Amino acid sequence: MLVARPFFRRTAQECTCRLSPSRYYATAAPIASTSKELLEPAKTKQTRKSDWKRRQEGSNFVDTLSLNIHSGKGGAGGVAFHREKFMAKGPPSGGPGGAGGSVYLIASPSVTSLSHLPRTIRGGPGQPGGGSWLGGKRGEDMVIRVPVGTVVKEVRWEIPSEIEREAAEREELEWAWDASKIRLAEAERRDRRWTAWKKKKEIAEKEGEIWEPFEELDEVEVEEHKQQALERVRKQLFVMYPLADLASHPSFLYSEHQLLSKLLSRQAATTGKKTRRRKTRIVTEEEPLFLDLTKPTPLSDPILLLSGGQPGLGNPTFQSADDRSPKYATKGGDGESMRLEFEVKAGGEVGLVGMPNAGKSTLLRALTSSTPRVASYAFTTLNPHHGTCVLYSDNTFSGPRSPTASISDTSSLPETFSATSQLPSRAERRANSTVPSPAATERTEVLRFTITDNPGLVPQSSLNVGLGYAFLRHVERCSALVYVVDLSSADPVQALESLRTELREYARMKGLDGELEGRIRGVVANKADLFGEGREVDADEDPAMRASAEEGQRKLGELMAYVRGVEKEEIEQGIRKAEDSIWVVPLSAKRRENVEVLVKQLAETVKLERRRVQEAEEEAERLLEEEREAALAKLEGLRSRR
Repeated sequence: MLVARPFFRRTAQECTCRLSPSRYYATAAPIASTSKELLEPAKTKQTRKSDWKRRQEGSNFVDTLSLNIHSGKGGAGGVAFHREKFMAKGPPSGGPGGAGGSVYLIASPSVTSLSHLPRTIRGGPGQPGGGSWLGGKRGEDMVIRVPVGTVVKEVRWEIPSEIEREAAEREELEWAWDASKIRLAEAERRDRRWTAWKKKKEIAEKEGEIWEPFEELDEVEVEEHKQQALERVRKQLFVMYPLADLASHPSFLYSEHQLLSKLLSRQAATTGKKTRRRKTRIVTEEEPLFLDLTKPTPLSDPILLLSGGQPGLGNPTFQSADDRSPKYATKGGDGESMRLEFEVKAGGEVGLVGMPNAGKSTLLRALTSSTPRVASYAFTTLNPHHGTCVLYSDNTFSGPRSPTASISDTSSLPETFSATSQLPSRAERRANSTVPSPAATERTEVLRFTITDNPGLVPQSSLNVGLGYAFLRHVERCSALVYVVDLSSADPVQALESLRTELREYARMKGLDGELEGRIRGVVANKADLFGEGREVDADEDPAMRASAEEGQRKLGELMAYVRGVEKEEIEQGIRKAEDSIWVVPLSAKRRENVEVLVKQLAETVKLERRRVQEAEEEAERLLEEEREAALAKLEGLRSRR
């Protein structure tokens, strides 16, 4: 009997193209291949996928990035003359160029990663000016969108080649200025001689005398390298009218010399050259840019990082009494440049810290509507996840739709679909659901707080073992931290001690000695259901079950004793306040057993931390008001003395 096989189930010998069997799955036809790879368990596939992504260092999630940003170059001014009926030679009508595009920064709550940003961002260039006094179009502005909680730092560096190039550009500008000064003085002398000769000629013609023709003098010799530098800079600064010879025109030479003088005195951006923002900031003695975007940025008021290049000036700008038809305009200036480092520290109010496979992602799914991947192997979570826990007036909280449903592992295979059957729509699923909708029950929201789930920490994470501990930056902003420990592990106390060591090492590296340890508010002993139901041990029950329950109670007792010792030690060291006790909650996140107790503890912790933040803000505002009143009183005293 022949069995129909889809084309994607053929063996590798039958295929002429390279297809990965693991990327294709049968929809309705049976599997006809007995390939070893297809028969491997899902756990092995997930483990390989996890190892691959770990080697890629989480390429789909980027929380640190270095960017080179450049604002756009300004458009050149136009060189044109007005033409219309009965006006063959009209006035100059070249419009100004368009300004270069600027670069802005916005912290958006809808962005969670930096993976969408390229390595280099450039503002759009401005368009050149046209005739009939038409200005050029402004360059397109670029907006960098980053997650809320991103820290932005400007990086300044001094490369020897860059320093040498800037010195060479400065030297060339000085040579051009020297040559321009000589040519301007020569043109002014010639202009004065021409004016005097013309007056004398007019007088001689009135008296009937013949006046000698105007005598041209030889040009003043200028060093060849300076003259060449002037010609190069002139091409970078000006737009010339076709066939216009302005090398000896006094008005043009005067405008050229003025612009070169401004460039040398740094009163204007170096047009036609790359101007580093670092160079400007060092001259003005400004500090490097540093931004901590803890709140969303209004779309109507983005943060300006770099301004676009200045637009070029059209030839009407240079019209004067001596030169009624200027045949030149200026080019637009290049924008600024900057190198920035972005670091995302988007943490929630409660941060979960634990070993791999301790059940942190399962706990996040049990407390919130977030759906991180869940599986029974280490390093399932490779990137931080965030969720929001919502408490209601009827003592319920957000999470899975059914409060009694257990949380199962995430399938390694995608959902299968058939052409003969269709999935029900969202409205049909809601109609068939037995769980009442939130609108059906009379309840109101009481409290809402965010929770952050991080990848697992392993011993020696500070030595880059496992995934390292760089992702702990996402819990730096958490006001409360909670350890998640696997109670079914061989030694939960040892695991908790390793977590404390790695957290302490990270805090030391970041200059937060004792601060992160002082934020620990509780310990979650997960997977407590593996030791039986939470009740007293019965002598008549199965010996194996009794031994398992006794082992679980022993581990929980040792864990609580260790926590009490840590709490006492930190209070004596001044790391922890006496009222900030560390609570211990045993539960089963997978079966959602005893989760209600954890939610109550977290709610009380969040309320306390919010109250402290509010008191600190009120105290800071009070001190600021006192300083303001003292300054006003001092000012009134000075006025009264006068």
